[in-house]
Parts: sequence; structure tokens; C-alpha cells
Amino acid sequence: MSYSIYENVNNNTLSMVNVFVVPIESSTFHWHEEYEMIGVLKGSILVRVQSEVIHLHEGDVILVNSNIIHAIQGRESEENLCMFLQINPKLMDLQEEDKTELRFYLDSTSDEKPTCGYSYFFRKMALIIFNTMSDDKHAVFRVRADACGLIADLFDYVVYDVRFRDATVQNNRELTISIISYFETHLAEEKIMELVCHEFGISRKTLDRNVKMTIGISGKEIVDSLRLEKAKQMLKTTNKNMNYILDCCGFGSEKSFYRIFRQETGLTPKEFREKGLIMHKNDVLKGYLHVRTTEAKEILRKILCDENSENKEKECNT
Repeated sequence: MSYSIYENVNNNTLSMVNVFVVPIESSTFHWHEEYEMIGVLKGSILVRVQSEVIHLHEGDVILVNSNIIHAIQGRESEENLCMFLQINPKLMDLQEEDKTELRFYLDSTSDEKPTCGYSYFFRKMALIIFNTMSDDKHAVFRVRADACGLIADLFDYVVYDVRFRDATVQNNRELTISIISYFETHLAEEKIMELVCHEFGISRKTLDRNVKMTIGISGKEIVDSLRLEKAKQMLKTTNKNMNYILDCCGFGSEKSFYRIFRQETGLTPKEFREKGLIMHKNDVLKGYLHVRTTEAKEILRKILCDENSENKEKECNT
């Protein structure tokens, strides 16, 4: 199982966008060509965009630009529900041979507020996603039209820049991606840092400088994150004992495994496994996907109804 690197987004061929509503547990380091807007409908999440860690709460929205390495993590103590809108760069007339790229600065936790406000984009996302839940066979055209309208709004209301692609930055990112990919396939190795340096012919200092420049953390922190993610997956999906998981994930000792695990999740591995089993049983009984779809529709409907009420109130006051 892969926990990072390149994510191939299957856009709808007609709308050229991919939209969905999901609860987020964790999505470690990855990147894709699509621009990705994330809106939090419920709870809160952490988003790492390169070297910056951003805490998003209900009502927050952020745009992750094309080809930017990022990671998303939910909080173990809190349920969340997030909406995603992934936009094909071709909708912005960006061609592969073009030497420039667009960078938008949309983050509701920052001080750089768009002239129309952040809630405007949050509601735009809600409308697009609500339309995808329609049974109307022509809804795909409305989704594309709404997505194009949202892109126009980004140009009109959000700070952005057009920059030439930096070959050095691109090379650093590609090297970082290759390093993370190597880590993923060699997590069980005790001397993984020495092995990766030998594989790529670089020093440990060069490795850390490169990955810190790209995603803001050291090589060891990346390895710990990948090992932790693999351990969580194994605890949830297998009945393997702790020693087996320790060996597969490459944790040097039981003590360091428990320390890192509890520090990140707030639970012991045993508690995490038991919680996962209970949730799995409840999900089957409750019809998890149906419940979340119904919940998402209700939240989206409320957002859109509140917007209509505000618009009517403004009309009455003018």
C-alpha cells in the first residue's frame, strides 16, 4: 500500500473537475497536477502545504496549488467531514508546454482576505458539490459551468501570481519524491537513512536540506510519519501481533514505537486497534456511507439555504 507521492486524479471528462465529500483520517505526502480546494463542513483538520502546517476548522477553506506536495490529517479525538474540489489545470488554459504556472493564495486562516470574503468561496464549493449529488443527468454541465465561474472568481478576487517554472525547485521536488518513494519501500530497514543516501549518492546533510526545502521537515520525520501510517493501517486491517508490526514498519524498539504512536494519536497501539474494530462494526450496522452522504447533503443544504436567506435580506434592505 502506498501512503504518499503522486496521486492520479480521475477527473470527469465532461466537467474536468473531481468533487467529493469524505471524513479525513490521514493522507500523507502526495501531489497531483490538479488544483485542490478543501472546505471543512464539520470538525477540524491539519493541512501541511510544503513547510507550512495549517489548522482548518468548520467553515474554513483553502486552495492547494498544482504540483505542490501536501498532506492532510484528521484529529483522532474529533470527527470531521470535508468537501474537496479538484480542478484540472486545462480549465485554466495551462498547457504542458507552457513555461509558466499560476499560484493562487486562498487560505481562510491567513490575513490575506479576498475582496468577496472566504465564505463566498466556501458556499461556491457547497453549491458545486450539492449539484453533483443531484439525479439530474445534465447536472455535469452545471458543475462545469459553476467550476468555471469559481475559476473566474479566483482571478477576480484572490491574490495570485504567474511565475516561470523554476528548474531548481522542480528538481528538488522530484528528488524529494524519489526519496519518499524509496523510504516507503524500505521501511523495515533499520539503517534506512544510510541506505537512501547511498542509493542517491548524497550526504545526510544534503538529504535533509533538500526535503526541508521542499516540505519543511527532516528525512527522519518523514520516515517516522510513514512508519506510523503503515502501523495504523496494519492495526486496523490485520490481526498481526505487535512484534510483527514493529518489524514490518522498522521501529527500532517497542519503547520508541509506543512513544511515537501515543504522541501522534493520543492512544496506545492496542487502544487504537480496539477503537478501529468497534468503529468498523458500527459502520457496518449503521450503513456508514449512506449516513455520511445524508449528513453531507443536510449540511450543504443548510449552507445554501442560509445563503439564500442572506441574499433575500439584502434585497429587502436595498
